[in-house]
Amino acid sequence: QREHFQGTAERMGYSLRRLLAGRLLGMVVEGVATWMLLEIYGVPMAALLGLLTGLLAFLPNIGAPISGALMILVGFSGGTDMGIYCIIVYVVVQTVDGNIIVPLIAKKTVDLAPALVLGAQLIMGVLFGILGLALADPLVAMIKVWLEREAERRNGPEAEAA
Repeated sequence: QREHFQGTAERMGYSLRRLLAGRLLGMVVEGVATWMLLEIYGVPMAALLGLLTGLLAFLPNIGAPISGALMILVGFSGGTDMGIYCIIVYVVVQTVDGNIIVPLIAKKTVDLAPALVLGAQLIMGVLFGILGLALADPLVAMIKVWLEREAERRNGPEAEAA
C-alpha cells in the first residue's frame, strides 16, 4: 500500500515537473515572439511588452487579453498604423500559441487532451476564480496519474506489459 502511494506521488511529481517545464517553454516562446515582432516595427517598450506577455501567459484565458490590451494601447500611443500592427501581432501570436505551440507542448509533456484541459479550466475558473484557472492544469494532470496508477493496481502486472 505504501509503495503504491509512494509510486503514485513520484509519478505525480514527475508529471507536474513536466507540466511546469512545458508551461515555461510556452511562456518563453510567446514572450520572445511578441518582443521580436513588436521590435521589428519599432513599437516603444517592445521588450517590456514581450516580458509581460510571457509572464501573463502563465494565467490561462486571462493573461492573453490583459497583455494584448496593454500592447494595443502602447501601439496606438505611437499612431494608428502602429496600433493596427499591434492588433495584428496580438492576433497572430495568440493564434499560433493557442493552436500550435500550447497543444503540442501539452501533448508532449503530460499527454492531456485539450478539451479536458479547457473543461477543467472553465469549471475551476467558475468555482475558484483566477486561482482555479491557474491550478486546473496541474489538478487534471495529477488526477490522470492517479487514475492510471489505480488501473495498474487493479489490473495487475499484465496491464503494465500491454
